[in-house]
Amino acid sequence: MCLITFQWQPDAEQRLILTANRDEFFKRPTRPLQQWQTHLGVFAGQDVSKGGSWLGIHHNGRFAALTNHRDLTIKAPENPSSRGHLVVDFLTSQQAPLAYLKELETKAQEFDGYNLIVADTQHLAYYSNRSGEPPRILKPGLYGLSNALLDSPWPKLKSAKHTLATWLQTPKHQQPTLAGLLSSTDIAKDNELPETGIGLIMERMLSCEKIITPHYGTRCSTGLIMGTAEIKIEEITWQEDGQEASHNKFIL
Repeated sequence: MCLITFQWQPDAEQRLILTANRDEFFKRPTRPLQQWQTHLGVFAGQDVSKGGSWLGIHHNGRFAALTNHRDLTIKAPENPSSRGHLVVDFLTSQQAPLAYLKELETKAQEFDGYNLIVADTQHLAYYSNRSGEPPRILKPGLYGLSNALLDSPWPKLKSAKHTLATWLQTPKHQQPTLAGLLSSTDIAKDNELPETGIGLIMERMLSCEKIITPHYGTRCSTGLIMGTAEIKIEEITWQEDGQEASHNKFIL
């Protein structure tokens, strides 16, 4: 998962409203959003190669989402553990969000760089093993996360947050679907691009909300509304040319 923006309002009727894009190589086998038979109550896509996920929800209101932290100047561990299991492990645990992340903090060097947000019906917490800071509970507000730390002002993150803010102010009968909301293919100006060690051409390619290339790009987009009465989660999967491949929706 490479682009997430969300509003967290734990005391509101709709406590979590989120839209997200997952970017990945198209050759990497993936299962679309579905209820997992191995973990009843979990609804998520699945990375077939490692068995984990990038974003998921449990019908009891537990939520988790992960993005990679991209900085090639930081030395990676020689045999890193799979980051995708961090999502599933939280969904199937009973730990409070902050307690779960504090336990992960003790294992920070076992993983490549990541950002992780986890929530239950009362609290949402954030941690990155590349921040040098402890996990923390997030206050109510509008946030964005890409492949740097939370709310880093990358162009596509600023664009995504603005898009969600506009959606939140739009009358409900006129709101487009949250899944696929982050659809801009605009490439950022060179002077606005981050420097993560991948070179200018790649920085340009990855600077848009929805990435469309023959081999790597936005594989799926997710919309989520966690309400007090029900949870709605929806996923659109994309072909390499950016056209819709499948559409799955669950109301829990």
